[in-house]
Amino acid sequence: MKIGMVLYDMQVLGGLEEYTLTLATGLQRQGHDVCLLSTAWVPVDNQYLVRLQKSPVKFFQLPKWISQPASDWQTKEKILDVFTFLFSPIILLLGFLLILIRRQSGAESLRSARNWFRGQVMKRFIGLDWRKPFVRLMLGVWKIFWHPDILHIQGYTNSLLFVIEWAHSKKLPIVYEEHQTPDAQFDWWLGFQQYINKADLVVAVSEKSADALRTICGVTQPIMIQGPLVPDPVASGFQLDSVTQCADSLQLTAFARLFVTKGLVYLLEALKSIKEKHPATRLKVYGEGPLREELLAYADRLGLDGKDIFVGAFTSREELHKIMLVTDIFVMPSILEGQPVALVEAMAYGRPIVATTVGGIPELIQDGVSGFLCAPGDPDCLSNKINKLIEDPAFRSNLGSAARKCYEQGPFQPVSVSENFVSMYQRVLQGR
Repeated sequence: MKIGMVLYDMQVLGGLEEYTLTLATGLQRQGHDVCLLSTAWVPVDNQYLVRLQKSPVKFFQLPKWISQPASDWQTKEKILDVFTFLFSPIILLLGFLLILIRRQSGAESLRSARNWFRGQVMKRFIGLDWRKPFVRLMLGVWKIFWHPDILHIQGYTNSLLFVIEWAHSKKLPIVYEEHQTPDAQFDWWLGFQQYINKADLVVAVSEKSADALRTICGVTQPIMIQGPLVPDPVASGFQLDSVTQCADSLQLTAFARLFVTKGLVYLLEALKSIKEKHPATRLKVYGEGPLREELLAYADRLGLDGKDIFVGAFTSREELHKIMLVTDIFVMPSILEGQPVALVEAMAYGRPIVATTVGGIPELIQDGVSGFLCAPGDPDCLSNKINKLIEDPAFRSNLGSAARKCYEQGPFQPVSVSENFVSMYQRVLQGR
């Protein structure tokens, strides 16, 4: 079977990327021909691209010289600067007219003309999302030369709905997998119903996500449930009993893109409270994102060392092993999630977990048995549960062992997940 998979892009660190790469290589090992497509250019040193290039999975993407001007905002700003320079005579003329019409000073008129010109050019031309037409062209070329049997779209909110529309127009069988749990408080789900039901099969990452896809996104197509896919670290040589236990200091670890839905401000507030009782407790947050400066400033206001906390993204599986080796408690304070791969990673490594009751997390963690759960946006609960684990090493160990047992008993291994998707693909093709 020839399976095409589509990603919006590849972040420096992301559960969706990890999941997609693992699934693609798992399907390839089962004898299927898999091609992974990114709708944005991926830097050559991206950890997922590096791993992908060592596998037999094919990779297709927009070239950098198209992708960056089409969708990268910093590149668009540079292009705007060039336009401003090239059209400076027109800007000067507009400024002169403003002097005559509005009786403004020369400097003020020139500034107004320049700002107006830049705003119009960005709004009407440079600032538009040019990625979609280029991606449609890329997909068309790819389809002609590769002849896929089915398209598996790895979606996150509304970013790839236009690919459903393209595939539907080409009569290509479509499996659409949504990696987030729709929430009506965010406008990411507007217009979903117009496109989503053109897919042959929709895959949700949890029962809660499936319910939200029906009620919020208007999905009427069949929905299948598929949880995270995480290779067993023990198979790579990780020793589950090799946790570093410091007598005077415990490390809390979080994997999160620095984005509002990850609830990191509440984790910082919880850490401030924890340090009042256990001042040597450390927190490391691995990830990058648009809120870095804001989170650093908030940590500083709380009297915390933000630069020591927000250490950036890890870039390899080997580095992940080292991080988990020194992790005493894994924390996930999100206010919105699908079925987080990072949480299952922590389960696979046998780490005690404190997380929130969002998305499919309660389907993975039983409160007080295989981890601790808190309501989203509740720093007091986070600090209380983490303090309890700090103060009770035996219970901390038992909770980690229970999390590992849940991983071992769950459907998270690449072979079983890949076989499940092959069954889904065959169901779609037979229906066609």
